[in-house]
Amino acid sequence: MERWGHDMRAPWLLEKIVQSFRMTNPDKLDNMTTAGFRFFAFRNIPDQDIEQNWGDFFRIFKTFEPIDIIVEKEKYHLRANQMIFVGPGRFIDLSNLRVGRGYLLCFTAAFYERSLEDTATIHSPLFFGERPVLYYDSCFGEQVFNQQITIRLGRARMQGDYIFDLVAHHCVESLLLDVYHEVSAGDQMPQPKHTTDIGLVNHFSMLIHKHCREYTAVQFYADQLHVTARKLTDICLAMTGKTAKSMILSVLLQQAVRYIKHTNLSISQISYEMGFNDESNFRNFVKRQTGHIPRALRES
Repeated sequence: MERWGHDMRAPWLLEKIVQSFRMTNPDKLDNMTTAGFRFFAFRNIPDQDIEQNWGDFFRIFKTFEPIDIIVEKEKYHLRANQMIFVGPGRFIDLSNLRVGRGYLLCFTAAFYERSLEDTATIHSPLFFGERPVLYYDSCFGEQVFNQQITIRLGRARMQGDYIFDLVAHHCVESLLLDVYHEVSAGDQMPQPKHTTDIGLVNHFSMLIHKHCREYTAVQFYADQLHVTARKLTDICLAMTGKTAKSMILSVLLQQAVRYIKHTNLSISQISYEMGFNDESNFRNFVKRQTGHIPRALRES
């Protein structure tokens, strides 16, 4: 009798949960996170997360009103009901988000990859193109988003971590697949021919962003990926047109230039931060890669 009574109350309890979400301002909802998934209202992003910037996470921003988002120091103006997809390792200035209405979903590859289609979707130009993909859907406004994503996540959170992870995966999948297939069908984003190779290159890219200040040898990354240095270089050439070494140096330079242009650290301090033992070696590296000495880049 006790179990029967509990089952009879369950629909009523779930309905109360749904009603509470409908009556609550989404910006005031508690953040919903697990080890590999995070869901925030823009105005609710914690200070530590703004500073950390989630290097290993894939990120989807969903807007309900116009807002500017800065990715790798480049400004993107998003309209209401638009999404932008940003892959791991790309720095995003999150401080501006707190003035707008919308949501940020973050997830790791380990959280999302449960099938070959999952792998193909996230290891694609949707997240790893030269520029972030912007997508507008007039039918997927705030009310629909809250019904299909926010309320479902809130209800799943009441049912434990296992159910929450399943529902969170499905919510992310519903956002990704429509964009992935529609953009692919429009020939704006070619389907990868070798999913495993694309995955390898993108895993390589994530490792570079993590370790390029300590390691610039191709062999280090090849060992992490369990391939030979020659094979890693060949796959990188086939997928990106760049060698593995040039990809490492490109990320290292990108990070160095960011320090030079957007911090007050001395060139000597930056060379140390970037893993160079000697300031002159750092100056020569920057000059060789850009044609300019660090001080000239700072003043430009």
